[in-house]
Amino acid sequence: MRGVLRVPPLGGETTWSYLCRLAARYGMDGAVLLDGWRQANRRPRPRRGSTTAAVVEVLFDVVGQELLEELSGISQSTLARALPTWQQGPAAFASASGTPRTGPNCGRAPEGPWPGRLEAGRVRFQDARTFGSVAIACGLCTARRTGHPVHAARYLPPWRRVCHRHQRWQSDAGRDEQPGWLGVVTCPEIGHAQQRWPALARHTARRGHDPCQAFALARTIVLRWWQQAPAWRAERIWPARVHRLTHGAAGGPETVWSAAVRDAAVLPETIAVAQALMDPACIRLAHADRGHRRPGGWGAGGRFVHHLGHRLSRPWLGPLLNVDYTSPLHAWIDAAVPLSTAPVRS
Repeated sequence: MRGVLRVPPLGGETTWSYLCRLAARYGMDGAVLLDGWRQANRRPRPRRGSTTAAVVEVLFDVVGQELLEELSGISQSTLARALPTWQQGPAAFASASGTPRTGPNCGRAPEGPWPGRLEAGRVRFQDARTFGSVAIACGLCTARRTGHPVHAARYLPPWRRVCHRHQRWQSDAGRDEQPGWLGVVTCPEIGHAQQRWPALARHTARRGHDPCQAFALARTIVLRWWQQAPAWRAERIWPARVHRLTHGAAGGPETVWSAAVRDAAVLPETIAVAQALMDPACIRLAHADRGHRRPGGWGAGGRFVHHLGHRLSRPWLGPLLNVDYTSPLHAWIDAAVPLSTAPVRS
């Protein structure tokens, strides 16, 4: 049965999100549409009021992909380019039951859920987060591309969450919060930080570092500071930024984007710390500081942490970091700055 509506996928969209949008065009639920496939496992059931369904992913075998091609009216080559997990499907079923069948007519059979068309392909449910970070796509971009105001989930790393066209932060999918988007137009430094990252990542890779590892470590370090920030009397940047992001509603009952506010608010500092961790001059400072013993701190008062405080426009931060011996930053320096020799991921 060939679909009468042509529903194109979004770039980087999860296959489950695309399947749900396809079903919605026909006035169906995604679970109902899946009756056309044999399910290899059970679909995760979200709690009432939860958005866990946004982080579900589906993998199709070869026959199942042919069926989706027919229903959507989109070629498999286009689906493979747009859906990051498309190629994972046949491989997942092949690893469990041998080499998948191939060929233009391998799935044709007189019997099946769509008589005279395709036999029942197979589908497997997985957690989308095993394939990468998943975000709720910008609703305005989705409506512009599809012509319908529907939610869509995309694979987006944490350094690509700002929609520059509409100045929205695309939050993590699967949180127990209301779906929506956080406007960042009042905080241009967040978008500017995102724009700096691609060039920084390229330079980092050329030096033999792993940009993803550096960003993950920097984010861990900054999130530790976020937890400590309420006790820092001199901290003014984050409270002001959160105030602008929430239009003064932070802490009130109407604030449902606390996690999204945090992730957006710390992005400029995360990029700055990642840049410092990969800067050869900063690495030399860290190596020099590592040669000194506690309890006197690192070097002459910890030159690296003092330099880092100035980079973050917080000159008062250095002394506080210098005595936080259990922080991820201290662990990085105590481990001989492993980023300087870490292999680059392909």
